[in-house]
Amino acid sequence: MIGVLILVAFAPFTLAFPYHQFGLESTRISGGSNATISEIPYIVQVNEDDSDSSDCNASILSRLWVVTAAHCLDGVAASDVSIRAGTDRYMRGGVVIRASNLYVHPNYNNTDQDYDIGLIKLASPLTFGPNIASISLASSKPAVGTSAVVSGWGDLNAITHTTPQQLQKVTLPIVADSQCPDIRTERVLCAGENAGYKSPCYGDSGGPLVVGNTLVGVVSHGNSCRGISVYANVANLRSWILSVASA
Repeated sequence: MIGVLILVAFAPFTLAFPYHQFGLESTRISGGSNATISEIPYIVQVNEDDSDSSDCNASILSRLWVVTAAHCLDGVAASDVSIRAGTDRYMRGGVVIRASNLYVHPNYNNTDQDYDIGLIKLASPLTFGPNIASISLASSKPAVGTSAVVSGWGDLNAITHTTPQQLQKVTLPIVADSQCPDIRTERVLCAGENAGYKSPCYGDSGGPLVVGNTLVGVVSHGNSCRGISVYANVANLRSWILSVASA
């Protein structure tokens, strides 16, 4: 969201642009509907350099840890990062907590976005309540056809880049790996429909893809806020997440 808008043309089955890179414009939910924080109490906004915009999203693992995309943290100093929890309004309300440490998966590849998972350790603990709660990590990849919900404050569409003031959500089907638009490894899963504009968009990076109350994916990248998008596969990356967050 911050910085310069870069226009990129994406052909099917070519590497798509990440839904956020610090210094470039991020992505937001396209084709979704309003959501309340009591519905999605595990989502937080991620902010860099005390700017008036949220650069990525993340999900609460515990009072001191949130999980996001590696590309949201790559090359960023912990001293520049804070999170905003407990609100469904864009950059308003809730509680703001500084980061103490950032962790990017050691195998993260910023060329193809493999291993696109990262963790933020908070400088002080969150206080849990109706609007702030943790989410459990998936232990297995969801079956093809499973309905999953992705949420965030990303652009409402890729043309006007309108920022919603209210949290957005959209329900998408999990698809076969063969339908992923570019990368196909065990560390990713894909969701969405080839036709239509229900998708994460610029500003949604790092946010949750959820089945029930289980985090199955973390928003990674896609094709211009439409079609099938790529997510970090939480079940595959679970052991690394837990090893860092329990240290």
